[in-house]
Amino acid sequence: MRFSQYLTEEAEQLKDWAHYVSTNAELSAAVRILDRINKEGYRAYLVGGAVRDIILGTDFKDLDLATDMPIDKIAEIWKIHDIGRGKSFGIVVVREGLYSFEISQFRKDGAYIDGRRPEKVSFDVSIEGDLSRRDLTINALAINARGDILDFFDGKKDIRNKILKTVGDPYKRFGEDFLRLLRLPRFAARFDMKIDPTTKKAAQKLASNIKDLAPERIKDELIKAASQSGDKFAKYILLLDKLKLLKFILPEVVNLKWYKENLHHHPETRGFGGTVYSHVIHALKKSNTADPIVNLSVLLHDIGKGVTFSQENGLPKYLQHAKASIDLVNSIADRLKMSNDEREKILFAVGNHMKFHDILKMSASKIAKLVSDDHWETLVAVGRADEFARGETFMHAGKFEKIVDAAVTIKNKYGEKYLNKTLKIVDGNRVKELLNIKAGPKVGDIIRRVTEYIMDNDIDINNRKIIDDLIMDFGKEI
Repeated sequence: MRFSQYLTEEAEQLKDWAHYVSTNAELSAAVRILDRINKEGYRAYLVGGAVRDIILGTDFKDLDLATDMPIDKIAEIWKIHDIGRGKSFGIVVVREGLYSFEISQFRKDGAYIDGRRPEKVSFDVSIEGDLSRRDLTINALAINARGDILDFFDGKKDIRNKILKTVGDPYKRFGEDFLRLLRLPRFAARFDMKIDPTTKKAAQKLASNIKDLAPERIKDELIKAASQSGDKFAKYILLLDKLKLLKFILPEVVNLKWYKENLHHHPETRGFGGTVYSHVIHALKKSNTADPIVNLSVLLHDIGKGVTFSQENGLPKYLQHAKASIDLVNSIADRLKMSNDEREKILFAVGNHMKFHDILKMSASKIAKLVSDDHWETLVAVGRADEFARGETFMHAGKFEKIVDAAVTIKNKYGEKYLNKTLKIVDGNRVKELLNIKAGPKVGDIIRRVTEYIMDNDIDINNRKIIDDLIMDFGKEI
């Protein structure tokens, strides 16, 4: 449901607001807090991104509240015994019904000394002063319990005009917190908004400041941007490049702009520079998921082409680029402090994405192993985006899905139970007994080879004589 009637008469607006609040339990709980604070003689508002999302009619996430009620008074009313370190920053978390809300006291930031946080904060400020320290006008909005919107910086106008501007001097805003440089293109991509020229110019001039950001903050921002859709993430990457930010975050991606694709294999890049970079952007646009790891994997799936370029008959070739991509992804994961899970998913997709071209030509054992991997779905999503970016001439959607289904069918036939049963038959003790050898790498190698041969040749796993003969045969070869 939308609440975008902020241009209507007050009575109608109040009616719409009351209905909107009544349909959302979390919002109702937040409004109850606002009402309670108001009854105590203080002012309180919903502030920030949630107000923006309410006006836009999109789903809001965190509902943040701001008030001029002292934190100690809030703690007293809601019986909070330990405020902790939040007191010095004027922040406390309040529980109302099933929901928790962060309430901040109107505050004014002191000098920023590290491009991240103010040295100190003070609380002798109005709601206008509190909102003035926000980054963008569309995020500097507040709404009270009655549904009245406070807009001191033309945020509603900028929402209508689909334009992003900083609150006040952009050089000051970006200088206070360097992460705002990355938030700017994320919001532009998310809401399909243009960036105000003055704001854009300031971001470009200050772009190098993001080198001083903690890598974890950069990674988190990338994850947020990739958590929208592939198409919006593509816009985000393009904006990062235009704002001169991408080269400081992912220089390996920028490097792809200098390498050409074979237009026969990648006709989608024609008219867009014909580069690997343009293929990656097209692939992202075909990624119809909000899974951030899938979208990051699509972005990085051909990263190895930047170090494997060669030519044959005047045409570009990138032999073993998937393998080269693994080293580059590991380097990026180290730099951005990715978790082991994030790294493993991306590495699996990047390292195996070329196998979709001939997956059904692989042996049954290799197909079963590939499909059985925990990250198979990530690989499928990346392979789908990579393939469909090239157009229907190469593979239509139905054919791709049939290939995936066929691979899964093979996996189901030689699934986990089958593999476990096979491994129990081809166990280490039997190998050592037949070949009269001691435990060691040779035993494991024979088990692997016999298991794969059984699967690839559809051998009856209940025929012990055949299994023993295979152990003896492979034992002679090693």
